[in-house]
Amino acid sequence: MKPGIAAVVANAAANLRDDIAPQLNGFRAGNASMIAAMLDIVAEEWDRAAGRLVAENADLRSVLVRGAALVAGPAESPDFGNGDLRISALERENERLRTQLIELQTAVETRDDAEAQALDQAIWDLLRRSVESRRIASANF
Repeated sequence: MKPGIAAVVANAAANLRDDIAPQLNGFRAGNASMIAAMLDIVAEEWDRAAGRLVAENADLRSVLVRGAALVAGPAESPDFGNGDLRISALERENERLRTQLIELQTAVETRDDAEAQALDQAIWDLLRRSVESRRIASANF
């Protein structure tokens, strides 16, 4: 059986937190516990990052296409970019799309019509969903 990376990292976090940290004192115990917490976050994000980025990039493209019909600017293709599903490629695409979103929102916020206001609300809704999708379940902050 081949263990999944998320499971291996979660196991390492549990070992560090439950077996090693209790054997340490002071700063070292705190460091070991903090590293275990970070490994928990890594395990969670490893499992969901690609799906979250693919979905978010699709949402960004959808809003950008809607915005192109409202303000002058290039219409974004609704496809998934070049098909590269590596996290680094998905993050680069996300950054590119977010740059376009900033430009769109800047243009929309200078207008006072109902269509622009509706698109501005759609942008804010997308940003809220994006933040919510990044919430770390294992974090206590």
